[in-house]
Parts: sequence; structure tokens; C-alpha cells
Amino acid sequence: MVKPSEERRNDHRELCADFVQIAWNDQRGRPISYVGLLEDVSPGGLGLSLDLPLSVGQVVHLHTKGFEGEAVVCYCELGEYGYLLGLEFQEGCAWDREKWKPKHLLTLP
Repeated sequence: MVKPSEERRNDHRELCADFVQIAWNDQRGRPISYVGLLEDVSPGGLGLSLDLPLSVGQVVHLHTKGFEGEAVVCYCELGEYGYLLGLEFQEGCAWDREKWKPKHLLTLP
């Protein structure tokens, strides 16, 4: 399992806060949907806080106002207020600041 401290991103991440709908199918194929808290975003993926853990490799569907796409869980670890997930966007999916800007976006120099 890759932890957030073992940074592998090629892109600069932007700190932010917004709600994101995350959905996937459980082991029996039943759909599950939760709302997570967006922590950071980059062109290649995002960090999300969630109330429950997800397995590394799990493919999820993300949806929020102005953005929709598929991602895979790269890491999941227990944090202070829930689970911290690192999600990598799947092929054909990328964050574009012109198309979607999270409600609270902090751009660092």
C-alpha cells in the first residue's frame, strides 16, 4: 500500500474543500454511494476524506457540480476524522481548473 507520505504525483496538488459524491459496486455488485470531503486536487487525481475505508485498486465514480469521472484508489489510511483516500483519475479523465473549480480552492505558489 502506498501512503500519502510516499509522494508519487507528477502534478502539483491544490488544497481545497468541497463535497464529492463517490460511488462504486461492493463485492456482490450492489451499488454504494457516499459523500466525501475533497481535500486536494491535481490534474491527475485527488485526495478525499471518507467515513469508511475502500480497497486499494477499487474503481470509483466521482461526481460533483462541474466534474464527473472515474478514478482508482491508490491508498487508503485511517486519519483523525475518517479515512484518507488517494484517487488517481482513469484514462480520459483529468481535472481542468477552467471547467471545475472547487468551492474552497487554495492555490499555493
